Amino acid sequence: MKKKNNILFGILIIALVVIIGSFVLSNNITTISESNFESDGNVKIIKLSVENGKYVMDPSTIKKGDSVRIEADISKMPGCSKSVVISAFNIRKNLNEKDNVIEFIADKAGTFNIACSMNMYGGTFTVLEDDGNNPTYVEQPSQTQPSCGLGGGCGCGG
Repeated sequence: MKKKNNILFGILIIALVVIIGSFVLSNNITTISESNFESDGNVKIIKLSVENGKYVMDPSTIKKGDSVRIEADISKMPGCSKSVVISAFNIRKNLNEKDNVIEFIADKAGTFNIACSMNMYGGTFTVLEDDGNNPTYVEQPSQTQPSCGLGGGCGCGG
């Protein structure tokens, strides 16, 4: 009987170590992830909305190396404009009232496109060089035609 109790006690101790270890590791992973986003502790907050069928980013210029947090005003984003694509930074996200934030590190300089997934809404933003100078690279606009014609009609325009 004593041997059985020792085995159960050992299993209980191992289970506790595994549970505590998992908790500690998951907290460290979260911390590492957050520190990667806030590379220099400086987060550039950009407000995103749509005006006259175009994305408006305020401010629309950031600096290479900045941690960027785009906060979308969903009330000013009709139809498919909530489905945001920033190809240069591998971003594709459907925004909504509960999740209206896009975060990334501006790790390259240039003028880049922002569009909706249906290519109905578009805009640009600029990432300045490390030294603050204007970049030479300008991303060409997508040659893809809007997927449902101009002016909406399939949920895009309004």
